[in-house]
Amino acid sequence: MRAFYEKLGVLGPIYRLVGKGFSDREIAGQLRLSEPVVTNCIAWMLHSLKIGDRAKLVGDAFSAAHASTSGASLRAA
Repeated sequence: MRAFYEKLGVLGPIYRLVGKGFSDREIAGQLRLSEPVVTNCIAWMLHSLKIGDRAKLVGDAFSAAHASTSGASLRAA
């Protein structure tokens, strides 16, 4: 069964903004969500991905974003 946040389609956008260093409040403003929804979604990601804290989640999201963009630039060359 898919999680509530997966159904909303907000996990990807929140994950990308976390990787850019946005706060919960900034993410909520960007995506027009309430701050508690963003906070709960991040907590769900931490639990589901078995990541201990937000700093590690930021690092993971940052690495994922840069790995996908560097791969695209390599294919374009």
